[in-house]
Amino acid sequence: MQMFEKWCALRGEKAIPASPTIIARFIADVAPMGIDRVWPAVLEISRAHYIIGLPDSTQSFPVASAINELSKLAPPHSWPAAEKLRFMTLPYDIQLVISKREADRDREVKRMHSEFAKLEKESKDAANKTIADTAA
Repeated sequence: MQMFEKWCALRGEKAIPASPTIIARFIADVAPMGIDRVWPAVLEISRAHYIIGLPDSTQSFPVASAINELSKLAPPHSWPAAEKLRFMTLPYDIQLVISKREADRDREVKRMHSEFAKLEKESKDAANKTIADTAA
């Protein structure tokens, strides 16, 4: 939480309890550092609140929006619009898991389509060869 505490001190904000809007502003300000540096800082803020029994302000719409703006992680293209909106409210680490699984599934479906097309072609070729052999 060190990065967030320093940021708060420079702006005269309280690090604990932190409001969702303050956390979202923090994310926007440190966004140039990239999601790989910012997300762990957000997790530290979450942990710090949880440890002392405070509500987790990182699980809010302003924070999710700020993280989504930074990560640019798109919802799965096959999902309906309402589910895409719900995806955008999920924590970033959960979005990553879903995105990876969707990509894996898409890759496997594509591989299976290719395999099916190959088998279908081989079957047609074998049938044509049988017809040609019979005619000869």
